[in-house]
Amino acid sequence: MTTRSLAIRSFLAIAVAALALAPGTGVARAQTPAAAAAQPAASARPASLDAILKQVALYDGGIESAAMWQLRDYVYARKDDAAGRAECEARLLAFLKTPASPVARMAASRYLRLIAGDSAVPALQAMLPDDKSSDLALYALQGIPGAAAERALVQGLGATTGATKIAVIAALGERRAASAVPALVPLLQQSPLSSAAAIALGRIGGEQASTALMAAFGGATGDLKAAVAGALLELAAGLEPGAERMPIYEKLAADATLPRPQRRAALAGRIMSGDARQTVIAMLTGQDPLAREAAIAHASMALSPDTVERVCAALPTLPDGDQVALIAALSGYRHDRVVAALLDAARSQTEAVRLAALKGLGQVGGAQTVAFLAERASSVKGAEQTAARAALGALKGREVDDEIVAQLGRKPADGPAGELLLAVGDRRIFAAKPVVSAALSSPTAGIRAQGLRALRGIGTPSDMPAVLDLLLSGQEDSDRVEAERTVVALAQKIDNLDGRSNTVKSRLAAERSPEARARLIGLLPLIGDPSALPVLRTLVNDEDADVRNAAVRATASWPTPAAREDLLRLARETRNQTNRLLVIGGLVRVVGLDRYRDPQAAVADLKEAAAVAWRPEEQKLILGALTKFPCQAALDLATGFVKESEVKEEAQAAVKAIAARMKKEAVTR
Repeated sequence: MTTRSLAIRSFLAIAVAALALAPGTGVARAQTPAAAAAQPAASARPASLDAILKQVALYDGGIESAAMWQLRDYVYARKDDAAGRAECEARLLAFLKTPASPVARMAASRYLRLIAGDSAVPALQAMLPDDKSSDLALYALQGIPGAAAERALVQGLGATTGATKIAVIAALGERRAASAVPALVPLLQQSPLSSAAAIALGRIGGEQASTALMAAFGGATGDLKAAVAGALLELAAGLEPGAERMPIYEKLAADATLPRPQRRAALAGRIMSGDARQTVIAMLTGQDPLAREAAIAHASMALSPDTVERVCAALPTLPDGDQVALIAALSGYRHDRVVAALLDAARSQTEAVRLAALKGLGQVGGAQTVAFLAERASSVKGAEQTAARAALGALKGREVDDEIVAQLGRKPADGPAGELLLAVGDRRIFAAKPVVSAALSSPTAGIRAQGLRALRGIGTPSDMPAVLDLLLSGQEDSDRVEAERTVVALAQKIDNLDGRSNTVKSRLAAERSPEARARLIGLLPLIGDPSALPVLRTLVNDEDADVRNAAVRATASWPTPAAREDLLRLARETRNQTNRLLVIGGLVRVVGLDRYRDPQAAVADLKEAAAVAWRPEEQKLILGALTKFPCQAALDLATGFVKESEVKEEAQAAVKAIAARMKKEAVTR
């Protein structure tokens, strides 16, 4: 490992530790036992700087760093005192010339950077030509303010060579040393130093640096050309916007051999430094793909009532990918011409362009786009249909809602009508209820279904009777399914839980048709109103078999544990095998709904069900539920099923699962 690399690595180790504990950070530093033991003595009698440096000289970057902290504290305590700074400067300069460890000497250089002044410059300058000490001197000189340090670095250009000279060039660039420009310009012609000189000149800036870099750019190639271009971009960024920047950006933008990121930055600079609107339009309509890319990225700067026509006119002339990107930019500018351009783009032969245009219409469109979006959503499938529907739902303004209602009033074709009804529900257009209600009597099943879906969003419980009419009169499964869902959705809007099924119960009491009554009974568990359970208790004994079966199925599918007692009674009394399986399945389900119920009580219910569970299918349901309530009663009940040959395997698995959970819970307790 070279002395230079060792010094740099050593310095980094010290710098990280020191920065982490700089004044004001509030971070406490860790101490070894030896350092902690030594602290009282140190605080009682402060050590001299010579004594501290003697210990620091031995530091090699290890954990034991008490001396380094003492040096830090000593320097920081004197950094604002002229006499103290002078003492530290003299001692630290002398320390740099000792055979101390590289880590220690780099620490001294760091503190010189903090407290040294002009008086330290000659000694540091003298160290620059020596590769063994140049890093130490350069690091300190770069941070010392004032003309003396800057002059020493400029003079160091003539006294150093190789990597050290490159480091001096970089230091001058970091200092923004304008006085170094005359010395740096000739270095642009020296190949080992040219890239470093270009970077430094770009960082320093100014007219002389700009002129030199522009001249060097013309004859540069390869890596040097990229370095000079980067320097010119940095220099231009520091200039005032306007005429001073433009020649740089134009020269770089015109060179197609530059790396794309640099040329893209130059093109962006051209846009930002001149008439952005005209520049964007010129680039947009040109043949340079990268210029178009830059123009599209800044298209929002070109959009105004005076220029929007030209930007929109360019849209269809662009390649598909550029069209997609420009559409995204146009989608942030609300203007009738933009809407017209996006409507045209939505008819493109390329799906990606159509999708982008539909998305854009959702952002800038208005009432004039309603009919188009509804028609498009009804005529396509997949991503394009999803995009058209999303756009129709995203259109802003009351006038859009009014247009949707007006379109429905004109009796459009079934496809667009269905999409408009869907939008009514998505947008919650309550003023559309008359046309939605009219849709429920449409001869087309799809329109009736969309009307029911819309009614879920804008309807109220007062609309339930009309939906029940459709439920009971509908001959198609889609009507019944959508009507059931709509009744349930409207019922959920009633605040009083015990009153949600009143409309259904009233209709049920008035109906005489067994088929109609069975359909109405099927709604009760979907609504889940507890006041409907007494009605079901009566109906399970109805004289009509279809009504009885519907009531049993409704009780078996009840959504809460409130039906547990009813299911236990039905499990004992029901003789219909199909209904028995449903009842026992329902009982097992409601028992398992409360996972935090006392296991003994839950198993007691399952035991009662097991007493009437004769068929293997019923017994398997009970065994599956027992594993949710691990206790001795569950283990005993599952063990009893082992002797049943048809469920022996399931019973053994349940016993094993229950025992494992009991053991786990015992360990936890």
